[in-house]
Amino acid sequence: MNNSSWFWPDVSNLEEAKKACRVAMWCAIFVASVTTLFSLLALAGTKIANLPIDASALFDAALFAGIAFGLSRYSRFAGVAGFALFLFERIYMIAKSGPAAGGLFLGIFILLGFFHGMRGTFAYHKSQTNAAVPLTSPPFS
Repeated sequence: MNNSSWFWPDVSNLEEAKKACRVAMWCAIFVASVTTLFSLLALAGTKIANLPIDASALFDAALFAGIAFGLSRYSRFAGVAGFALFLFERIYMIAKSGPAAGGLFLGIFILLGFFHGMRGTFAYHKSQTNAAVPLTSPPFS
């Protein structure tokens, strides 16, 4: 029985783990896209509502694009890196600009998506290692 919900998906089977990874991948694509947009606007000279964004945010966008690629391959490193990097960036943004300017509410949903993607990558690899275990004893035992 699948006891999955949008805020806490069940990653106990392979398909649900893959689905959680895909959600995190789309979160990373969204973050990379929005970061690219705002950094290009900052590069063009537009000041955006006191947000501490400049052209160096293109590096963050590239990191999140790489994380999205890793999550599409169910990489545990990409799952942990996406969650940790997004968490640290949200803490930095809230410290610099306050909760409203830091995107607190949208940030919580995206952080939850990254967290479940991290859970999904570990569950995916756990189910893969369980499938590789032979069911019979080795020869000459």
